[in-house]
This record gives sequence, structure tokens and C-alpha cells, in this order.
Amino acid sequence: MKAKRIVIKIGTNVLHRSNGKLDYKLITELAGQITNIRGRGHEVLVVSSGSVGAGRELFSVDESNNTLASHQILASVGQARLIQIYADAFQEHKITVAQILLTRGDFGLRKSYLNIRNTLENLLKYKIVPIVNENDVVATEELDLNFGDNDLLAVYLATLIGADQLFFLTVAPGLLKEETTAEGKRLVVVEKVHELTDEILKHCLPVTSAGGKGGMESKVRSAGMAMSFGIDTYIIDGKSPASVSDIMEGRPKGTHFEAHGRKIRSYQKWLAAGALNKGTLFIDAGAEQALLKNKKSLLAKGVTRVEGQFEIKDLVEICNLEGVRLGVGRADCTAKELRHQIKEHKLTEKGGKGILSKPVIHRNHLFLE
Repeated sequence: MKAKRIVIKIGTNVLHRSNGKLDYKLITELAGQITNIRGRGHEVLVVSSGSVGAGRELFSVDESNNTLASHQILASVGQARLIQIYADAFQEHKITVAQILLTRGDFGLRKSYLNIRNTLENLLKYKIVPIVNENDVVATEELDLNFGDNDLLAVYLATLIGADQLFFLTVAPGLLKEETTAEGKRLVVVEKVHELTDEILKHCLPVTSAGGKGGMESKVRSAGMAMSFGIDTYIIDGKSPASVSDIMEGRPKGTHFEAHGRKIRSYQKWLAAGALNKGTLFIDAGAEQALLKNKKSLLAKGVTRVEGQFEIKDLVEICNLEGVRLGVGRADCTAKELRHQIKEHKLTEKGGKGILSKPVIHRNHLFLE
């Protein structure tokens, strides 16, 4: 079997028993399974939730108002406890772990993004298991520095290190859909997903998992993003730690989101899963075709609307007229300049030449999904 680099994301509810306490036995089993996977030559990075739940075991704080302060206190106390449990579990196999706490903002600047990548590469080189979590102490919605949940963080990290496979360990056996049979309705696992469609999203229950930030929809959307980046992604039952090994040995489990087989360059990886976007450009059908089919740069004459404030070299999202995200790119003009160009274009009803023919985003600085 070819050696692979994999990312395993462990959800809050997987790590905790029904009474809310940490499941030490399960963590020990997970460490054993990861050890076995590494023993076959594979490299493993772990993304682990559960710090707030771990904090509740050690410290009591008023959570009646669900304040940011109480959340951060529990995360601070719990993260120290959680990493110690992981360290003890892996030490049984003479494996060293490393704690890494990140925010969305850490991925925003190209330099810090590369520093994260270099650190992770060196940890894997020295056979250390990186255990990553979002830094809840500084990651706040008010500062636009948070991921919202670790599902998206796992995708960013899998993209960053060039992972072959990404596993979401949940308390469900996979993505479930309702099926009508002669005996009545029943829930069955969706075994394979080739494309993230509205039909697939309909199978997601519109709820957040108890104790966690994410839910099935978050995992499915994240899995859809990962497979579009060329990463085979699985949603599986985390209460059965052997599921990861089963899949790697060719025994299907859970839901498999099949990679599109697309390989992207390092710079494009950052554009796709890293850079912070400062605005959004809405483009017409002609510009959409020029980008997607003709592989052209984005010209000002194809932009119909501009949202946000951005400067030259800032990153912006690109959406079509229906609001569907098409990709992201680096702006070659400011938002103010682009709005002025669009206004002048509408007044004169001229285009095709002059300033409107200059690229707003050059093809070399563009990532299309």
C-alpha cells in the first residue's frame, strides 16, 4: 500500500460519553489505531475538538448567558487537560505529540500560512503527531478570526499539507438519507458522493451536535470543499476507531466523498483555503464563461457589482449573478477604483477597450472552484 498523508478530525461528541465526561477509553483506542496506521508508513495529523467539554470536568463557570468569556475560560482550562490526555495515550506507544492552536487569521497572511506549513512538515518529518485545535481564546466572531467549527479548519490543514485523505469522526455512521421500503421508512447511509448537490444537502439535519459547534451540514459542506481540492474525504462513526484502518485497508465504511483528482499549486492552495477575503465581485454571464471555459483573466467590464472595501493585492471572492461562489483571486485595483470604472461604463455604455479592458484579477492570481 502506498504511504499516505491523512488528517483525522475528531468531533466533540466522539470524545465525550453520554454523561458529558471525556471518554478516556476511546481516546486510548484512537491512539492505538493511529499508531497502527503510522506503523504502515502513513503520516497522521489530528484535529481535535473537545477543549470546552474537558474544561467543564475541571472547572465550574456560569454558562447561563452563554457568554464568550465563559467559553474562553473553559477552553483555556480544558485544552491543557485535553492535550495531556492525548500525550499520555500516545506515550504508551512511545509517540510524541505536539499541540498547535490556530485561528482563521493565522491562515490569512501568506507568510504565516507558510510558517504553519513548515512547522507541520517538520513535525511529521520527525514522526511527531500534531494535534490541532482552534485557539478559542483569541478566535472570536467579532474579529472575524474564527473558523466557526473545526470541520473547516480540518479542510484547510488537509489542503495545506497536501493530504491524500481526510476523515471526519462523528457519532453518526455517515451521511444518512431516508428511504421508503415495503416495511416503511428507514435511514440508510449514503455510501458515495461524487458532487455536492442540493439533494445531498437535504439529507443533513439542520441542527448542531450537542456540545459542539458544527453539525452534519458543516461536515458535508467541508467534505465537499475537500473533495474539490483533490482530497478523498470520509464521514464515519468515530465511536468505532477501527473505521479509519478499515477504509485504508479497502473495507468501505461511512460516506465517501470522492476526490475530483484535481491537483493545485501551493499558491493556489493558499488562495483556496487560507487567504482572508476582503470583498466580493459579482460578474455577468460573459465573464463567468471567460473564466470557467476560456481560462481568461477577469476584466472590469464583466463585473456588475462590488461588495466590501479592498486595496490592490487584497483577496476577493468571485460570484456569479445568482450569488454562487466561483472562486477567489487577488485584486489588481481597489474597490473604489473598480466602482468608479463600473459607474463610468454604465454612463457611457461603452466597453471592450480602454480602462475596462484591464484585468481586475489576473489569471495567475485566480483560483476557481
